Amino acid sequence: MDPISVSMGLGLFAAGSGLGWWLSRTEKALDGLGDGMILLQETQASSAALTGKRLDGLESSITRLVAGLDGVRAAYPDLDGTILAHEALKGEGGSLSALETLVSAIPLDADHETTPLLDSGPARLAINLLEAIDDVSTLSAVDARKVALLALESGRTTRAHDLLLQSYSAVPGDDVTLKVLEHTAILSNDSHSRRHWLEARLTINPDDPDLLRAHAHLLATLGDEDAERDVKRLEALGLDTAADRSLLSGLRQRAGARNEALEALDSALEEDPTRSDDWCSRGEILFAMEEMGKALESVDKCLELDRQNGIAWAIRSKVLSESPGRSSEALKAAIHAVALDAGGTELIMLKSDLLEAAGDDVKSDLALEKSLESHASDGHLRAAIASRKLLQGRHTEAWDILHSTPDDCDHPELHVIEGRLHLAKADRSRDGTGVTDIALLADAAASFESALEMDRESGIAWLGLARVYRLTKQIDKADETLTRARRLLPEEDPSAAAEAALLCLDQDDLEAASQHIDAASIRGEGAVVSYVRGNIAARQGHLGTALSHFNDAINTDPIHVRARLNRTSIHMALENAREALDDSNTLLELAPDLKLARLRRAEANMMLSVWTEARDDLELIVADAPHHHHALTQLAACYMALERPEKAESPLNEALRLAPEHTDAWHQRGLLYLDWGREEAALTDFEAAVRCDGDHIDARLHIAAIHHEADRHVEAAAAWRGVLSIDPDNAVARRRHDECESAMTTM
Repeated sequence: MDPISVSMGLGLFAAGSGLGWWLSRTEKALDGLGDGMILLQETQASSAALTGKRLDGLESSITRLVAGLDGVRAAYPDLDGTILAHEALKGEGGSLSALETLVSAIPLDADHETTPLLDSGPARLAINLLEAIDDVSTLSAVDARKVALLALESGRTTRAHDLLLQSYSAVPGDDVTLKVLEHTAILSNDSHSRRHWLEARLTINPDDPDLLRAHAHLLATLGDEDAERDVKRLEALGLDTAADRSLLSGLRQRAGARNEALEALDSALEEDPTRSDDWCSRGEILFAMEEMGKALESVDKCLELDRQNGIAWAIRSKVLSESPGRSSEALKAAIHAVALDAGGTELIMLKSDLLEAAGDDVKSDLALEKSLESHASDGHLRAAIASRKLLQGRHTEAWDILHSTPDDCDHPELHVIEGRLHLAKADRSRDGTGVTDIALLADAAASFESALEMDRESGIAWLGLARVYRLTKQIDKADETLTRARRLLPEEDPSAAAEAALLCLDQDDLEAASQHIDAASIRGEGAVVSYVRGNIAARQGHLGTALSHFNDAINTDPIHVRARLNRTSIHMALENAREALDDSNTLLELAPDLKLARLRRAEANMMLSVWTEARDDLELIVADAPHHHHALTQLAACYMALERPEKAESPLNEALRLAPEHTDAWHQRGLLYLDWGREEAALTDFEAAVRCDGDHIDARLHIAAIHHEADRHVEAAAAWRGVLSIDPDNAVARRRHDECESAMTTM
């Protein structure tokens, strides 16, 4: 066989062998696949059966768990309430029922002193339920009280009060509820409500010594004399103590029975002389009775027993401050009292006064600043310090104190000081026309009215409002308001009588004004009294007496602006130009915005013929107050004196436009026209001046002179007679009148 045939045969044999092997492997694979499919089916069936068994087991477990939870809830009500609360808050159960279940764990006799009422978790759930429930009227009296306690514990005082009232309405005689109601009244700072609930408790337990003492102290705080009855009941029961007798002493002191109060204190101290507070109270009573030596002995005895008794230090400071040569001891005592936060505003201010008297002005100011920092929300103290700054003329500092008042601090006296500062600013910014004062006076009135909204019994606020009404010419309102102020202010306060005198002056009733200021002087001759006396004397034309009174006022109070301003006017009337100039300069140092002082300085310089400086002041006044017709007139006079008549006509025309009845402006323009040779125009203006003021002798002299020079003898004679009617001894007028009479006889 040839090689090719052999090769082909071998190839076919190999191919057949390979195909057979592949077919054999494929058959085995198919057999394996079939076995796998069968096994998979069996496995799935087994898994389904196992899952079913597990589900059956889980269902049984759940059933057992539920049964177990029911047992736990039955055994532990707190947990039951928690579960119910969660369900209720999810909307799956009754909120009120859940709340009742939660509070069932609170003891029946629990009150506001029981703590904690519940664990934090249940307590929080109960409050959440309470917030979610609108109507709790179906709660029992006990549950309502328990829920109220939870509300009270969480700071919901109003809701607690409502629930307690609900409980009280259902069971009025429950002392626990009454006790908690009394506590809510204390939290609300409602003394009258507390008294109501305390007296309800006393109805149930009339001989309870703790209740009797609490009731006595409360009534004492309210100023009710029935407090003494409680102390006497304790005495009758044989349960009174030295402290009770001390309280009785305080009650008798308040009632004005100081001797009886001292007797009660002496009795208490005889039983127990170690009671430092009683020694202190004894010192207070003796100080009020002006028994200074005995008062000092009592407080010193108190301080031997208790060096930290601030009230005793305060009394010691007040006693020593009135004792000559002991101011340094008084200062030390005041420092102790203030450090112990005793004596209030009075001691803080006394300490500052004593430091100032010792020459330590800086320390005095620092002491006030530190006290204000420590008591930033004390409106009474803030007002007192601001008032001090106002009286010292430190107005900017006073305003700063008011403007730095915290939002949570409000007090009627702060509004009073604000009103007084507005009035002081009005005093220091007067321009002589009254126009610029109106807005400031309105602000002052608003401040005083704000004070009266807070305290209708504030005499100083009524007095401030009366002054505003007087300055704005509302005389009837001023009189009515002043009457209220005088009823409310202390008798020793002269300010109301002084204001009444000024009101009478504005009505030209000099006799009544004198009577009022005489009444004020009984309490002492102060700057205000001297100032008013000066005004009365000036109105009567007694310029020398007026000057003396204004001197007294300024010597007492060097920064009294109105007294110095009025003294300046008196100096001008007496032609004391140099003194008027000095006062004007001082006023402008005290009150740079006081345009009226600048006007007086200008007029003093005009009297001294210092025309340039007078003109400069007047130009400043007119620039700031273009409506100031008098300043415009004086400015024109300066221009004429400085030989600038061309600049004088415009301000005079403006002055007459603003005030057609201003006599001096007509007269000044007449002089200007006369200087220009315009005699007819000058004559017209002089006649206008006389129409405005028939006693203006200078205008009459010019009228007569113009007619005389023009040989109008009839008119001139009549004009000279007009001058003589005002000044019968005027030699020029008499001679010229005779000349006219002679001329007319020869006509």
